[in-house]
Amino acid sequence: MNQSAINSFIVQVEPKQLLLTPLWPMRFEQVQQCKLWFAQSSIRTGTLSYGADRVELGFSFADHPFTFCYEDYSESFWVTADSAGSAMLLSELAKEFSNLRIG
Repeated sequence: MNQSAINSFIVQVEPKQLLLTPLWPMRFEQVQQCKLWFAQSSIRTGTLSYGADRVELGFSFADHPFTFCYEDYSESFWVTADSAGSAMLLSELAKEFSNLRIG
């Protein structure tokens, strides 16, 4: 497991996902605006869906699919690699997350 402190999250690179620990608490309403977080990055956002306590955002990075997830009940953030090619890019994606400016 590799950890690095970044602007908004501590990122742990796991075999098929990134585990994200926010550096400050984020409310569910803030996370519903997560598409805006990626506007100035090379991450291309897709479909945003949310329910009573969960937010999911499909996105692509280097033409590979990922899903950004947040669960309000556990206050957990993570990114899953949606293909074998995506899993190979997790370290690069972690670097991209280091450039995010989340306010």
